[in-house]
Amino acid sequence: MRSGSRACSLLLALIAPACGGRTVVLGDTNPHYDFDVPRPVAELMADTKSDNPTLTADLLEIFFTTDRVSGNTDIWTARRAHPSLAFDPPTPIAELNQASFETSAAISADGLTLWFGSDRPGSVGMDIWVSGRPTRNAAWLAPSNVVALNTIAEDIPRPPGQHGLVMPLASTFESPLNYQTYLSARPGAGAPFGAPALIAELAHDDRSTVDAFLSDDGLTLFYASAANAIQPDGGASVTADLYVAWRLSTSETFSVTQPLEDLNTPADERDPWLTPDGRTLYFTSDRDGVLSIYTAAVKSR
Repeated sequence: MRSGSRACSLLLALIAPACGGRTVVLGDTNPHYDFDVPRPVAELMADTKSDNPTLTADLLEIFFTTDRVSGNTDIWTARRAHPSLAFDPPTPIAELNQASFETSAAISADGLTLWFGSDRPGSVGMDIWVSGRPTRNAAWLAPSNVVALNTIAEDIPRPPGQHGLVMPLASTFESPLNYQTYLSARPGAGAPFGAPALIAELAHDDRSTVDAFLSDDGLTLFYASAANAIQPDGGASVTADLYVAWRLSTSETFSVTQPLEDLNTPADERDPWLTPDGRTLYFTSDRDGVLSIYTAAVKSR
């Protein structure tokens, strides 16, 4: 993935606060992220996989997918009273789970909208679905198919970034053996998302770009990449690594990329989600034998 990286030719001493006030400078030296040693979120671990973690902006609710009870991937959630505390025991979201496959649970910052991927009846392939709830303590309403974002291929969502107006999503529509990442914009909160646009500079014929997280200012994109993430026989690669990419403005391309070498291992690392203050990255890894949720603190520079 370094083939997409290049230092800017001019010293551009400002890119706005990227992710929670952390100023990134693009110039003679590429911007860079460093992390402390990752730690598993022990209270959410199980003997079977747990992945796709996304949180509300106040960090009090986490949504993720797991096959720990049904044997088929479902959406689960857990709460805590304060961001410094452990999560309470997680529970499945009964009103959203079906006998079908659910994946890529993507919660909005306010916790009132949840997007997810599913192959349930009414889907064409793997589709993006959405549900809402009137308050954080209310039950989730019956989900609906987000027709504008779906194709005949595999389509999966991620939480909206860029002040909640741009959703990163992944699809195999233009590359059947690999996911590619798209951005879909909307004019305001609550408005429908428009037609997805491919992030061409991060699209590759032989690698996936998937699980993208877009910062609130829209200038930083965390993502996972793996060679041939979807195999012709239907199997999935387990060689994904985490990357981050930057751009100078939301109207320009992502021109600098970095593998997150502090976090990547020979195992599978994916599903990045950065806290609003830019201090902690949540992600998924099977470095200990089963896909589990981890956190890593961002080092100060």
